[in-house]
Amino acid sequence: MAPAKASRPMLATFASCLLLLQLAIPAVQGARLAPAALGRRALLQSPPSSDIPMAPLDVLQQSLVAANLSAWAYPGTLLTSSWDVENTYTKPAVFQQYATALAAATASLSSHAPTFVQRLSRNLTHPEASARFLYAFVLPTNDAIYVAFRGTDLTGSIFVNAATSTGEDFNSVQTPFSYGGAAAGNVHSGFLLSLTDAAVDSYDSDAYPNSISAYTELVAAIKAAQAAVGASVPIVLTGHSLGAAQATLAGFMLSRDGFSNLRLATFGCPQIGDADWAAAYNATLGSSTMAWWNMADPVVQLPNVDEDPGCDNFGSHSSSSSSCVQAWFTAGSRYRIDTVNSNLRCGQPSGSFAVCDSSSGSTQSCYTDVDWKTAMTVEDHYISNYVAHLQACVTAAGGN
Repeated sequence: MAPAKASRPMLATFASCLLLLQLAIPAVQGARLAPAALGRRALLQSPPSSDIPMAPLDVLQQSLVAANLSAWAYPGTLLTSSWDVENTYTKPAVFQQYATALAAATASLSSHAPTFVQRLSRNLTHPEASARFLYAFVLPTNDAIYVAFRGTDLTGSIFVNAATSTGEDFNSVQTPFSYGGAAAGNVHSGFLLSLTDAAVDSYDSDAYPNSISAYTELVAAIKAAQAAVGASVPIVLTGHSLGAAQATLAGFMLSRDGFSNLRLATFGCPQIGDADWAAAYNATLGSSTMAWWNMADPVVQLPNVDEDPGCDNFGSHSSSSSSCVQAWFTAGSRYRIDTVNSNLRCGQPSGSFAVCDSSSGSTQSCYTDVDWKTAMTVEDHYISNYVAHLQACVTAAGGN
C-alpha cells in the first residue's frame, strides 16, 4: 500500500503551535481531567476483575526497571530547574548536568556511564514533516543492555523541544517500511524518520551537525556496550509515548540487522503502522514485547481514523472527508494496568480487549476515542503514573 498522501503545509505547523500553547502548562502541572471529558463515546468499558490477572513478580519487577529508565530519559525527572531542562536541548554544558544526574540515578544498576544518542531539528517555517526528535541512552549492565528512549517533552521551551517532539508526533502520514529486508507494511513517517534521517543536528543549533542517522549511532553504542558486558546479555529497549514508538521500530530494525535476544517493555505506545506492519512485527518480536497500557491512557489509540493528522482531520474528531483513510493496527503483547477499578492490577488480559485493528474507516474497534489535545493532558498517560502503578503492583505481589 502506498503512502496515504504528502504531509500538510505550514497550516499544520501553526495548528501544532496553537495546540502546544493550549496544553503545555496543564500537561506539565499534571492537570486531571474527568473521564466524561474524554471523547464523544465512553472512554472506558471496565472489564471484570478476572480479565487482568496479576503478572508474575519477576515480570513486574523487570517492567518497573524499564519504566524507571523511561522516566529518567526525561531531563525533568532528574533536574530541578525548568531553565536547566530547557537548556539541555540547546547547551552541551547543561546537557552534561543531566548526563551526570542520570549516571548517579543508574549507579545501582551499572558501573558504566550511559552513552547518549540525540537528534533535534526544527524549522517553524516548514510543516511538521521537518521535525526530528530522538533522545536515547544506552546503559550496559551485567544483566542486560538497556536502550531507553525519551518521549514527547512538553517541558521547557514551547518552540524548541515541545514544538519539535509534537511536530514529529503529528507527521503521521504512513510510509513503506522496508529496512533490512522484505517490505513490512507502512509506518508513521515521523517515528521512522527520527531513526533513519542522517542529516540532523545533535542540539538545536547548526553547530552540531551529524552525517549518520540516529539508528546507525545507536547500533554503534549497542555494540560498544556488548564489548563491555558481553554479547550474551539481552538487549532491552524501552520508552514512553513517542519514545515507546521509537523503541519498537528500533527493535524491529535491530532484529533485521542480526541482533538476537531482543526484549521490549514500552509504556503508553501510540499506534505505529498498518496491518502488514503489525503482522511482521508480531511474527518477529510480538512475544518479546510487553506493551504496557494504563487503562485510561488514550494515547495508545492514536492516531486513528478520527484523529489522524496525516489525513487532514487533526482536531476534527471525525473521519476525514478526503479519500485518505489510514488503518492503524496494534503491535506487541498487550499488558494492561487497571487504573479504573478499585483493585489495581497489572498483567496480560485474559479477556477480550478492543484495539485499533479496523481498516473499515470506523473507530468502533478502538479502545479509546479521544482527541489529541485531551489525550496529552490525561494523567494516565504520564510516565510517573506508569512507574507508580507498577511499583504498587510489585508491592502487592510481594516484592519491593
